[in-house]
Amino acid sequence: MANRSLTRPLARRIAAAAVGVLAFGGLTVAAGAPAQAASSSLCNYTNSQPEITVGSQGIAVKQAQCELNWAYAKGHSTNYGNGSYQGLTVDGDFGSNTEAATKNFQIHCMGATDPDGIIGPNTWSALNYWVSQPGYC
Repeated sequence: MANRSLTRPLARRIAAAAVGVLAFGGLTVAAGAPAQAASSSLCNYTNSQPEITVGSQGIAVKQAQCELNWAYAKGHSTNYGNGSYQGLTVDGDFGSNTEAATKNFQIHCMGATDPDGIIGPNTWSALNYWVSQPGYC
């Protein structure tokens, strides 16, 4: 398990922990505007975190792919069809590999029993939380 705590500013870790408490503490926040989060030093594509799913393309998908890698995929030596065991290719195209990585993250890191493979507010919050941790989920 890699220790990435030295790459995180303290304020980012505290903010993500607060989001994690809200996301995992049973509180529900009404869906409204897309989630906004501070960029991490590892995944600095965008702060915009709209709902994305298979067929989505663009910078928010790159952010999600990068966060999926740092939160889960790289720590579990998965390749999602890329040939190496470094997670997803960060290409901005939400295809079947990104969907598979999202579902695995939802099962193993969020406790989902019926993962939908959609990155919406709850999955973004969980990604933001796990990216801020010193190890993988």
